[in-house]
Amino acid sequence: MRIELTVPDLIRVGLAAAADPMGELTASLQVLQRRDGGRNAASAAFNRWRHRVWQGLPESASVLMWLCRPDAPVPAFLLPAAGRYDLESGLAAVLDVEPVALKTALRTAPAGRDLPAWAAALADGDPAGLPRLAQALQDYHDLALTSCWDVVCAQVDADLGMRTQVLLHGGVDALLTGLRPKVRWAAPVLETDDRIAGTLPSEGTGLLLVPTYFSVGPALVPPFPGGTPRLHYPCVRQVTHPAGLAGPSARKASGNALADLLGPTRATALATLAVGCSTSELAARLGVTPSAVSKHTAVLRRAGLIITHRERNTVLHSLTPLGSALLEG
Repeated sequence: MRIELTVPDLIRVGLAAAADPMGELTASLQVLQRRDGGRNAASAAFNRWRHRVWQGLPESASVLMWLCRPDAPVPAFLLPAAGRYDLESGLAAVLDVEPVALKTALRTAPAGRDLPAWAAALADGDPAGLPRLAQALQDYHDLALTSCWDVVCAQVDADLGMRTQVLLHGGVDALLTGLRPKVRWAAPVLETDDRIAGTLPSEGTGLLLVPTYFSVGPALVPPFPGGTPRLHYPCVRQVTHPAGLAGPSARKASGNALADLLGPTRATALATLAVGCSTSELAARLGVTPSAVSKHTAVLRRAGLIITHRERNTVLHSLTPLGSALLEG
C-alpha cells in the first residue's frame, strides 16, 4: 500500500497522542491467529500471553477473528477516526457506523458460514448485530488487554517520545525515514511493506503516525470523510522491556544480557537507533562526544546491526533487520 504526500500533507504530518485502544485490540487479534506469533515469536512472555488468551476466549471471539484476519486489512469501521483514545469512544463509533460503510468495509470478507446469523448479516450491511459486536469487542478487551494495558501504554509513549525528538531535530523527512525498513519513504511517496496493493488518495489532510504495540507490520488506514489517513506501525520496544509482557525479573535479565553482550553504551545506542537518528543526536542522548559515537556505530555497523548513510551534511544511522531482531530479544 502506498500514499503520495503533497506539500500540504507534509506540513500536517503528526504523531498520535497516546496508545489507540481499537488499534491495539484489532492488531492483537491478528497476532493471536498467527502461528508464528508475528514478530514476537521469540518472546516467551508474549507466547504466554497468547496461551492465556486462547484458554479464555469466549464464543464471540470467532466473529472478531473473522473480521480481523492476519492476512487482510482490518475493516475500516473497527478503526474509528483518530482522537478516540479510550475504548468507550471507539465502541461508540462502531455502534454508529452507517449500513453502507459497514457493507463496503466487509465486501472482501470471506463467507461466514459458521458464524451466528447476526454476525454473517453484517457483511450485508445489516447494523442490527452491531450491539452484539461491540459487546464481543469489550469482552475480548477485558480478557486480552486490560491486564497488560500499562505495558502497552508505556511502550507506545516511549516510541512517541523518541519520534518526537526525531521530528524536532530532523523534521518530517527524518521522521518518515526513521520508519525503515518496513516503511519506505522516497519523497513524495510513502510505501508500506505489507504486500497489499493499492494507493490511498491524498487530499492535503496530512498523515497521522500511530505506534502500535501489538502490530506485526505497518498498515495504512484510509481516512474517514474529512479525516486524516493513518499509518499504524510496530512501536519500538525499549531494551529494558524486550519481552514486553514479561515480569520484572525477566525484563531485567534480558536487558542485562544485551548489555553484557554489547556493553551498556552500545546496548543503549542500539535501542536509541531503533527510530533512526544522526550522529550528533545519538551523542546527545548517550551523553558522549560525537567522536565516541562514531567508534560505537562503527562497531555496530561491522556487526551488521545498523546501517549508515549520508543525507546532505547529516550522517544518519538506523537498525538492520538483524539489529531489530537482537533488540527485541
